[in-house]
Amino acid sequence: MEKSLLFKISSILALIFAATGAILILVTPWAYWWYDYRAGGWRYYGSGVVNIFSGVEGVFILFAALLLIICAIISLLTIIPGMIKNRIPIIISLILAFVVLIMIVIGAVITAAVLNSEGLYWEFGAGFYGGISGTLLTILFTLIMIFTMKKE
Repeated sequence: MEKSLLFKISSILALIFAATGAILILVTPWAYWWYDYRAGGWRYYGSGVVNIFSGVEGVFILFAALLLIICAIISLLTIIPGMIKNRIPIIISLILAFVVLIMIVIGAVITAAVLNSEGLYWEFGAGFYGGISGTLLTILFTLIMIFTMKKE
């Protein structure tokens, strides 16, 4: 396959996966939690989500989504002929995607630690899974973009 065609395809796929990851992080829950217990002959239930409206965690989630949106914009600019003349913006996009990946892993560890320490039942939501899969695929296709870009 010709390098320029592979570059265009990987640019489009990096755009799609970065945008999808950012959207899923923003609009779907990062994690779900619930509890139930008995007291005085009654059974009590409660549940909730961790998302962008969850206080301090929300800022962390918003920042990860913002970085993925920046990666998507850089991928979009590579599709437009003449907008990106060297590899520096693409390398910046790759670095941002790695930062998001690290943030997601740290966020997952913190989420697991906090929810387990509170004795809650919990599981990750579509925000986590969409964010991590979108980020990993963005990294993959951004690497392909770097190696297939024509030198000028």
